[in-house]
Amino acid sequence: MRDQLQYYPTGVRTAAKAWAKFRRPVRHLCDPSAGKGHLIRHAQEGFPGVPDDELPWVAEIEDTELQEGRFRTRLRDYARMKFSNLKEVSAIEIDMQHHSSLKELGAKIIGYDFLQVSSLATVSNLIMNPPFQQGCAHVLHAWDVLYDAELVAIINAETIRNPFSQDRQRLCSLIESHGSVEFLQDEFTDEVERTTSVEIALIYLEKIPGQYLDVDALMGNLKRGDNRYSEIDVDTCNALALPGNFIQDTCFRFEQAVAAARRASEAIAISDHLSAGLGVTLEEMQTKGVGSDFREVSGSIREAANNDFKVRYDDLKKRAWAQILRSTLLTDKLSNQARRKVEASSQEIYNLEFNAANIHGFLSGVAQSLGDIYQEMILMLFDSIIERSSDNAVFYKSWKSNQKHRIGMRLRKTRFILPRFRVGFSKNLDYEDERFLADIDKAFHYLHGGVGEFDGLVQACRKNPLGTGERFSSRYFEFRHYKAGTMHFYPKSEEVMNKLNRFVGRLRNWLPGDMEEANSDFKKQYEKGESFTEEYLAACRNARTSYYDRDNQAYKLLRIVQGKDFGEGTPELDRLEQAIDLIHEKHGLHCGPALTGSTASTAIAYQPQIEEGATRSTTNEPEQLLLLAA
Repeated sequence: MRDQLQYYPTGVRTAAKAWAKFRRPVRHLCDPSAGKGHLIRHAQEGFPGVPDDELPWVAEIEDTELQEGRFRTRLRDYARMKFSNLKEVSAIEIDMQHHSSLKELGAKIIGYDFLQVSSLATVSNLIMNPPFQQGCAHVLHAWDVLYDAELVAIINAETIRNPFSQDRQRLCSLIESHGSVEFLQDEFTDEVERTTSVEIALIYLEKIPGQYLDVDALMGNLKRGDNRYSEIDVDTCNALALPGNFIQDTCFRFEQAVAAARRASEAIAISDHLSAGLGVTLEEMQTKGVGSDFREVSGSIREAANNDFKVRYDDLKKRAWAQILRSTLLTDKLSNQARRKVEASSQEIYNLEFNAANIHGFLSGVAQSLGDIYQEMILMLFDSIIERSSDNAVFYKSWKSNQKHRIGMRLRKTRFILPRFRVGFSKNLDYEDERFLADIDKAFHYLHGGVGEFDGLVQACRKNPLGTGERFSSRYFEFRHYKAGTMHFYPKSEEVMNKLNRFVGRLRNWLPGDMEEANSDFKKQYEKGESFTEEYLAACRNARTSYYDRDNQAYKLLRIVQGKDFGEGTPELDRLEQAIDLIHEKHGLHCGPALTGSTASTAIAYQPQIEEGATRSTTNEPEQLLLLAA
């Protein structure tokens, strides 16, 4: 991988020479070929080991000491740390193994593949050590995506010495018009992580947009004495037809908004500068006690434009990412809980440059996590149904006999009841309740092996009058809703309920990996769990337990398997375990492994069967799996 990506980290002496090229104050630094962050790290550490006279901003400081209380500090040591505490540092790195190192340095990861980044409009200084084989392409791309910035690059000297291609000729032309180049030998032979004898070219370029700097030219374009303004051309606006694809559409809108924001920032900066040149109003003269020759101090037009644009740009990027995070692309695929997790990480997502490559990279990251997402979704649905009403729980003797897993639970097969569904003024369920029903549908849709869209519980609740107790139907359920807010659900497929229960049971070690490993008594107490549970609870009541024992048993067991219970005692479960043993002894049940059967456990994960009449495309498997977000 290192050879493929041409990974040659920069040594401290070379880094010092590169940083010394910057002439402007470093406001927002970006390293688009960051690796582990050596260029950033050397600057933060003050270029240790590099002599003072090799650091121009240090050498110009008189070598004296400053007395601070009882301590004396060398001024040049202060100067060394010039770049140690930059306000904003961004990084782009294609090798994700290096991202943790970059984050430790305080760098924001704004992208993965630099050549896919479409804009670095807010960056003021860019420093890079790109792959030697792609040095020319990286420098030219950096020049194109920067707006008002300095660029320092370390590339193979052969790129400049032998300009045989149009790209190399363009790079040489840029250096001649906008910067300089310095050739250096033996920069990667000593005190570096990987050595090479290649000669390097240290390039400096400065990109300065001209529109808002030439005030005289701007004034020349204005018609003197004509204060009217032109209306926006409606035909021009109508001509901006947007693509149908959602990602391309959003990227297009973002790019157009950024371009307009840049023009607006420049126009405002020029307007403020010219307004300051006119002086103040009569009221301000009277208030401040000044004459007509008074002028407010006017700063740099460039700085004002850049500061205004940064605020606008950050806002546009948040808006654009919000469209992705709340798009049907995710809300139709992820459960409500998963969507909240993604949105909780929104600030880190906002740091990414907004472009098609990063959007697809983000969505790919979601797809790669589908194994964990699938488990979380099924577990969350199972737990939520029991947490809303413990009457939905059926108990059985667990496959494992240790203290944590001695008792198992499953959901009732033919009906479960959920309270607390609220109806708003619109006569529909409130938003969070609808999201909960949608999560139930997503899980059952997958367990059925369904593909494509369908009319689920949310649509059925919106179509039918709620609170009447009438029995209505959706794709996977019959259901009733009562005025008190309680809903009764009747799954249309008992087999899907079995799949859900077996999946959770295997994950939590309540069931064996393959039910064939269990003897007939274990299967019987599991299959007949509804009737046995009534006997278990009756035995508990005969033992004069609390009225709330059933609730305590179900909730306590959930908290234990969720890792949320740190209490020492479990008297509720002790009593339930004793009741289970008593009833099993009464019926002559001896639950355990089968005398013959499969010796190897089947994997917990399984692929649901496709619904009758439906087809599954293997190429669309990630799309199908997104239904299982947690």
